[in-house]
Amino acid sequence: MNESKMRTRLLLLFTILILLPLALQGIVTYHHFSATMNDKTEQYTIDIAGQVNANLDRLLKELERLSLMPLYDEQLLSILAKYNGAMGTGTWALSEDYLKMKLYTSAQAYDRPEIRGIHLLSNSGILFSNVDALAIDSAWDGNRDAWFRTLAGTDGAWQIIPPHRPSYYSRADASTYISVARVIREPKSLERLGYCIIDVKVDALAGILANLKVENAASLMIVDERQRLLYERVPDGGASVYEALTRQERLSVLASGQRERLEGEDYLFVRHHSPHTGLSVIGLTPLDVIQKESRTLMIFTLWLAMICIGLAIALAVVVSYRVTQPLIQLKSKMSGVEQGDFSKRISPLSNDEFGQLGRGFNRMMDELNRLFHEVFVLGLREKEAELSALQSQINPHFIYNTLESINMMAVQQQHRAVSDMVSALGKLLRYTIGKAGRLAVLREEIDFVDSYVRIQQMRYGGKLQVIYDIEPQVEELRLPKLTLQPLVENAIYHGLGGREDGGMIWISALRFEQELLITVRDNGTGMDEAEIEALNRTLDSLPSSVSLQSSGEGGMGLANISQRIKLQYGDSGSVSVDGSPGQGLAVTITISIAEEGERQDV
Repeated sequence: MNESKMRTRLLLLFTILILLPLALQGIVTYHHFSATMNDKTEQYTIDIAGQVNANLDRLLKELERLSLMPLYDEQLLSILAKYNGAMGTGTWALSEDYLKMKLYTSAQAYDRPEIRGIHLLSNSGILFSNVDALAIDSAWDGNRDAWFRTLAGTDGAWQIIPPHRPSYYSRADASTYISVARVIREPKSLERLGYCIIDVKVDALAGILANLKVENAASLMIVDERQRLLYERVPDGGASVYEALTRQERLSVLASGQRERLEGEDYLFVRHHSPHTGLSVIGLTPLDVIQKESRTLMIFTLWLAMICIGLAIALAVVVSYRVTQPLIQLKSKMSGVEQGDFSKRISPLSNDEFGQLGRGFNRMMDELNRLFHEVFVLGLREKEAELSALQSQINPHFIYNTLESINMMAVQQQHRAVSDMVSALGKLLRYTIGKAGRLAVLREEIDFVDSYVRIQQMRYGGKLQVIYDIEPQVEELRLPKLTLQPLVENAIYHGLGGREDGGMIWISALRFEQELLITVRDNGTGMDEAEIEALNRTLDSLPSSVSLQSSGEGGMGLANISQRIKLQYGDSGSVSVDGSPGQGLAVTITISIAEEGERQDV
């Protein structure tokens, strides 16, 4: 925001002022409507499941009553008792017994289209049924069917057996049936006499759901207490969700009202349990179907919001343009001033705050135009003179030291080498005063230092050694004139001056990335860590606009060299000192090559 334009800020402000309340209202409305739809759908599904359970209770209560009727018919019980024995051993029964049983079962199944058959089975496997004799076995071994073995292990309570295909029907009948069955026991002795099995068509459960208004995409299923499926209503083109629930083993732990994800789709889970039959009616409605109306509302809200935002942006563009146009004009004029054109003025001027800013800008430009030549140009000339003055401080002091060396040589040794020293001195003087420019090629600066070193080597009798390590690719780079000689002079007089055996000086110049590194190092007395840190702090804190005098008897000091570097290169140049007591000092000059290149022609 701090870096954006004023027009952008105004546009953003207007947009937020309209978008924020509209978005909050839309979000609250959508969530409230969606939650209400979810609650109503959940309650409606529960009501549907409850209605299904009520109809199931009526049907199963009637079937339970039918399964109890044989217990109150002594003639029927006596017939079953006649055919006692191990299951599967019975082969035939008297025709009159078949007839009596046929009349009984047919009467019970009369006008009950949902019942496929009512069967009375003796312990030995003799089967009495209302079904046509050609469609059902007269004798049957129940041990062949797993569902019957489960029934045989009960104590006489009625059982609901999930869809299965009884093997006592003829092979042409491949249908599955839901059975209501119980063990028939003699009322007094409680001895088992046989079984009553009532086969109910699966379509009977579908008929219960047929008249109920259920969402087409919803799934309804009926399961028993052991979570076995009795019936499932699968949506058109859909798949069975019962299989997905059983695979995840979630059916027994899910509670009504929970959300469940099956096969990549979210569902609302509803369960209604019947305490009488133990059956549960489960409804699974896709959340996408429930939220269909919510999405319609959301889409309407989004379109309305987009229209409002479009109108708001259009209005904001017009208003912000009118408000910011004077500022844009002022910014344009200031850009021209930044490029050095002080003739820029603002017109026309209004009477509001922008007009006051324009008048202030015009007055400021008049004042800047007047002060430009008085202050800016004068400052440039003063800085140029300061550079020349700093450089001129080197020559007299250097000549003094050189003549002092010649004098000492002549007095102490009475040697003809004075001629060589004078020759070297001539070269030094010609280099010092021969060029008016402030910058010199590094190769010429090294030659100048070499002439100076030859004079000092004669003074120390050859005990002074200087080693050069100059990379060829940096020899043509430029640096301030008379930069290296004062460093070598300081190394000789301050670092090696107290040693009778002379010493060693290393001069290196190399390129590191975009920087030129020049180091003058000696093996003299050095300085302790505290002195070096204090010296470096002093060099770093020197301003580039204040003149410095010579730093003392040691020649031009490091402070003078550091200031010259800063005057020439600004923050792209620096001077640093490193060393330790007894190990000498190393002075490093760092110059940005890019910055140096820009000053090649200075």
